[in-house]
Amino acid sequence: MESDPSPTGHIATLTALLVAPGAEASAAGGRSRRLLGNPDNFLGNAKKIDAIFVFGDSVVDAGNNNFYPNAAFKSNIIPYGKTYFNKPTAQYLGLPLMKAYLDPSTKDYTQGVDFASAGSGFVPSIKATLHAVLGGDVANIDQQLQWFSQVKASLVSSVGTQKTDKLLRRSLFIVSAGGNDISWGYALNPFLRQQYTADQFSSIIIEAIYNTTLTLFNQGAKKIVLSAIGPIGCLPGNVAGNNGTCVETINDLAKLFNSKFPALLARVNANCEGAQVVYVDHFNVVEGFIKNGASHGFTKGSHACCGTGDYNGQLGGCGAVDGNGTALYNLCSKAELDQYVFWDYAHPTEKTYGILADLFIHGTGVVKPYNISSLCDRD
Repeated sequence: MESDPSPTGHIATLTALLVAPGAEASAAGGRSRRLLGNPDNFLGNAKKIDAIFVFGDSVVDAGNNNFYPNAAFKSNIIPYGKTYFNKPTAQYLGLPLMKAYLDPSTKDYTQGVDFASAGSGFVPSIKATLHAVLGGDVANIDQQLQWFSQVKASLVSSVGTQKTDKLLRRSLFIVSAGGNDISWGYALNPFLRQQYTADQFSSIIIEAIYNTTLTLFNQGAKKIVLSAIGPIGCLPGNVAGNNGTCVETINDLAKLFNSKFPALLARVNANCEGAQVVYVDHFNVVEGFIKNGASHGFTKGSHACCGTGDYNGQLGGCGAVDGNGTALYNLCSKAELDQYVFWDYAHPTEKTYGILADLFIHGTGVVKPYNISSLCDRD
């Protein structure tokens, strides 16, 4: 893609930094290289990962929604993604850019594929809610797991059972979803709140993550990364309706959900002998960027770079145009972009995810019980 003097961002920035999608990417292409260091030293000389398979929502959607019928969310519009990163993280693993499963050009699965769909979640009612509110559809995690079964069958057909099993054992599986279950589900659906307490609903999502992990393990996955939820109450789309402050009731739901991951991992370890599973809990880090990010150069906590409405937080505001094609959205300057935690109403900037990706791969505390570099390096 061509470079552009204006700042760009996209709906799947974490994928670009963690698994590097073949879809649109955000601005300042050289920054990810500076944050993530020398790719030649990432995992040493021994290649431990043969492929990456991704399941989740908009944080890791590499472009599936561009091909999904009547998709609720897309980001294939200006000013989203007119530049790629200089050195996406998948390339640090010696792998090419991720491909979207639904992209008709995706034919080879031997180095992985991305199944994620923006807006998706674990709870079936999320799909129905999005259709009712927005008139669009998403591929929930159950659908994505069905796609993976088809991919595995295709691999067995092309390279045989033994090679497929070896490939999956040496692959990284990433599952990143749950935020939509809270934001589009429990927080907005009074019927769910009447039916379940917050503790009960968070346990339902945790149970779904366990079942997803068990399904992947039974299909041959060994190295799995699960993602907790960030401070979604502080998204520009939420602070815009809360006088510019974080909606702490939503943040409390996220923290309650996140608190159940240690027990989830213990359960996985007890029932999936040989599995190597880690989880990413970046809530406190991102909340720090938003509320006190000066040490990282963040001066715009919950104010999006691109969008419309208060705090540029209106849903779908970034990229909105009138009937003549004239831009209706606000857009921060390229010089200002590094001050912003968020690119649009719900998705962080490349800088934010660049720092997070470095923590996920090399850091301690945020990824438990050990970081992704250690996960990749284990036999």
